[in-house]
Amino acid sequence: MKITILTNRDLASHIALTRLVQGLSDHQLNIFISEKVGADHRLPQPLVDLAAFEKRQIAAAKMSFDDLARLAGCELQGFADIDNRVNGLEGLQRIRASAPELIISVRFGLIIRDAVIAIPQYGVINLHSGVLPSYRGVMATFRAMLNNEPEIGSTLHYIQDAGVDTGDIISISRIPVDADKSYLANVLNLYADGCAQIFQAVAQIQSGQVIDKQRQQGPAGYYSFPADDELEIFFAQGYRLFDHKQY
Repeated sequence: MKITILTNRDLASHIALTRLVQGLSDHQLNIFISEKVGADHRLPQPLVDLAAFEKRQIAAAKMSFDDLARLAGCELQGFADIDNRVNGLEGLQRIRASAPELIISVRFGLIIRDAVIAIPQYGVINLHSGVLPSYRGVMATFRAMLNNEPEIGSTLHYIQDAGVDTGDIISISRIPVDADKSYLANVLNLYADGCAQIFQAVAQIQSGQVIDKQRQQGPAGYYSFPADDELEIFFAQGYRLFDHKQY
């Protein structure tokens, strides 16, 4: 099956992509990467420090994003050179050229709209690092930890429109919060089970099975990047965003 993967240039994406390239090696892959999440905005300094830490970890990895793409038999592509206009004419042409039967999104930082969603025969599925619909948006694990949730999770769902994390749910995987580990370590812990969710869905599609899906039910919460005061509360609870000793 021809599969196009949409991902982001961050540490969790690097770990997930490493698993996906290996686990989907029987498929024809094309990989596109985003260089940011959402619109341009000023982040609090602790989030800037987190991003810098992730970049150092990626730079020290045995394989770069480009290396992973080559391992998958393709060249890494993106949209930064066209002002991140993934839904514009050039963006659409790039995705159409990959001729995807299925699009898999993992932490992709740009919102895709109807014209992109309509391209693949089997639709677009997204692995969200949060339990839906309670934790839509970015840094869902941070919000769950801030709210003293006992568990965090990943939700595999369809992208059916331009709404953020609003599509029908395929599966949810939950793991306990490890309070002794940082936010980043807890996020990274999601991707073993999260990628397994993707592999199961791909196997069902390939075998011709109809994937069971459910509309999202219950109260929905949408979150953007935390502000300084929310970060202060997080730190006061004894949590850390990252820890050099945990890597």
